[in-house]
Amino acid sequence: MPIINNIHTSNITIGVNIRYARLLKNLSKSDLAHKVGVKAHYIQQCEAGETEIPPPLLQDIANVLGVTISSFINTTKRAPASKESYLSKALKAVNELEDSIAQNHEYRLAETGNSNIRTD
Repeated sequence: MPIINNIHTSNITIGVNIRYARLLKNLSKSDLAHKVGVKAHYIQQCEAGETEIPPPLLQDIANVLGVTISSFINTTKRAPASKESYLSKALKAVNELEDSIAQNHEYRLAETGNSNIRTD
């Protein structure tokens, strides 16, 4: 495999992982760009793997996102398609957890013979 393909693949991996970390921090491309001193379009190019990110900028991005540079390089995480899909999945997980807690609470009330159990 030619070296350029490895570099391109690496840029894409780094970009996807930056996007993933950015969405987890609930930052827009513009927010991240402002915090590291570049334009939002440049962040878009970085996330798409279209440009190689200079190490000092990569360190600044990692600092803003609260991660290490190695988390961009040494992983193969895939970012959610959009912030909305990530938030939708998070909300679904919270709802499932709440349902589980409620069911557990009702079970414990039934075990103790408490007649104030809601059945709705």
